[in-house]
Amino acid sequence: MDTNLHIRISKELKESFQQIAKENNTDPSSLVRDWIGSYVAEHRGTDEAVASELYLAGYRLQQALGGRAHVSKEFAKQLQEYSLTDQKEFTQQILTTYMDLDLTIPSCVTKIYKGFAYSQMFLLGLIGDKPKEMD
Repeated sequence: MDTNLHIRISKELKESFQQIAKENNTDPSSLVRDWIGSYVAEHRGTDEAVASELYLAGYRLQQALGGRAHVSKEFAKQLQEYSLTDQKEFTQQILTTYMDLDLTIPSCVTKIYKGFAYSQMFLLGLIGDKPKEMD
């Protein structure tokens, strides 16, 4: 079922948009629908792409810590427990680690909250092998 989206723009911008769309034999609504569809597709990502991105972020954090040998087993165990019981605390621990190391927090880290599988991919990257796409 279709629905409407109401937006507020200046009268001048609306008129210019409609005129240019008409000159290009395009429907303004189609342009907006296409843009919204592209935007959603670009930012949604597939589960596989998100998982890969999180693994890579975990691996890069591992490297910032000095490599796998420098990732504390206690820290990894604590993260594992939080990934099973408390996604908020898991995310907080990761963010605190980035801040303590004065690192830029990758945007994909915000996707960890979506559940166990995502936090596990980050954790696997933190303690795992170099991703193939980095070879």
